[in-house]
Amino acid sequence: MNSYEHIVLDISEEGERLLEGRLILREDVQKVIQHAEATGKKLVHRCTGRSLAFYRPKAVTYWVEYSRTDEAYRVFTAYSHRMVLKSSGSTNEWVKSGAGSDWHCDQCRTPLEVQTVRLQYMQSIFPINLPACSSCGFILIDEELAIGKVAEAEQALEDK
Repeated sequence: MNSYEHIVLDISEEGERLLEGRLILREDVQKVIQHAEATGKKLVHRCTGRSLAFYRPKAVTYWVEYSRTDEAYRVFTAYSHRMVLKSSGSTNEWVKSGAGSDWHCDQCRTPLEVQTVRLQYMQSIFPINLPACSSCGFILIDEELAIGKVAEAEQALEDK
């Protein structure tokens, strides 16, 4: 049995339908949570205390918003995209807007701030302003962006 298989999920019926509609398997969700909890690479919402983490096992990045209960991990939402987050390796080069976010990096204990980062899909690179951790470079692609403009851009590039 793989280590992620021990993770017990609490997902509502609506959540199950959402996962099914987005072609996200329960094991994808378990892998995201296992990776986040093992590495500490996750975001925490300052008001709700929920965690948000991603994992990219191959060509798809999976994001899961969740919280820990006594027996399980309650899953609130999950989404995915195929864009690759690009960084030059140095966050010093990022153009910072100074605007904040309700999320903070759990590893660095740093609030995210909007910065100019790069997304790549296929051979195209897009500069975009996204919340990111200035310390470690953790970049947030939120659900609205992933299922909206990012999905549209991916489809447009595939249609070329």
